[in-house]
Amino acid sequence: MNDLASSMKEKYGFEGPCKPDILSKRALPFLTNGKKLLDVGCGEGADSVFYAKNGFDVLALDHNNTYLNRLRAYKNDCNLSNLEIRNANVITYRYPRNHYDVVSCILVGCCMRRSEFEKMLVSLKKTVKMDGIIVMSLRNYLDLDIIDEFPPLTKEIEPNTYLNDGDCCTIQYYIEKDRLMSHFKNFEILYYYEGLVKDKYKEYPQHGDSYIICRKIENRARPTV
Repeated sequence: MNDLASSMKEKYGFEGPCKPDILSKRALPFLTNGKKLLDVGCGEGADSVFYAKNGFDVLALDHNNTYLNRLRAYKNDCNLSNLEIRNANVITYRYPRNHYDVVSCILVGCCMRRSEFEKMLVSLKKTVKMDGIIVMSLRNYLDLDIIDEFPPLTKEIEPNTYLNDGDCCTIQYYIEKDRLMSHFKNFEILYYYEGLVKDKYKEYPQHGDSYIICRKIENRARPTV
């Protein structure tokens, strides 16, 4: 941990450095069609802060009030008036239809059951505007190949969904090969990746991740022949 991360941990209690995910930075050049952004499952808010500092009007949602209080303190010190923070269950939250230009959901679906992720996903597709962008990542099936480096998983409770004895998420879902792509077959895919990536917190050498950046497009029915 560098000096800046150490000082922020001491001042705000952040568990990790307040730096954006690599996917958020990769997505930024695509986010040109509006400034209303929803950060789903923001955690301590590194991505929310990144988006707000780049001019977006951000609503950050999470159910962990400890994380949100840290983010609120940081927001106030940085005078981020374009960042709204709200405690909410991201699975059952009542998302308004066609409301956001951008929906960002980074490493959130991997901390719930597969069925819960897919329920949330339906809502996120509806809340993004036409021509709006969804930015999403999950841990994937490749993580199971290096699972000996992680806290032990126990019972499989749904397909690729496990109880976790470690100190991270109590439930972990590892999305199947090509499944994230298939969830967005009616969207325009701007960027997609499945593979191994470095852990941004440097706690582990690598993770298996699936990334997608995609645009909601009008679903025109094909003419019958």
